[in-house]
Amino acid sequence: MNKYDSYVNKANRYEIFGFRKKAIKIMELAIEEPFTKLEIGSGLIYIGLMYRKLKDLDKANKNFENALDLCKDEQYPYSSNFKTIIQSFSENRETEKAMKWIHHLTERAIYDKNFSKLKKLKLE
Repeated sequence: MNKYDSYVNKANRYEIFGFRKKAIKIMELAIEEPFTKLEIGSGLIYIGLMYRKLKDLDKANKNFENALDLCKDEQYPYSSNFKTIIQSFSENRETEKAMKWIHHLTERAIYDKNFSKLKKLKLE
């Protein structure tokens, strides 16, 4: 297990018991480490998901966008979290942002056909 995974495991343990703010703090420490762009991006998405569960869409979406921007030139696998991210932008009335990232992410269907699932998303 690498060092990034140990941060995630520790954060997950806190999150399981409902200590989301503590999980966020742990992942904020993780993204300060010299990890790969994909690991830092994953950490930002984790933080965003925690803020989303805390009903703070502004902070959630800021982390989501930072992750997407950071990794826009990287190749990464599809995750159902991308659907959640697009929905979060939409729910927070950030429709232009949602459209931008749907377009960007669906282009990734070239190497992972699962990204094409995002084309079906209905924006609010």
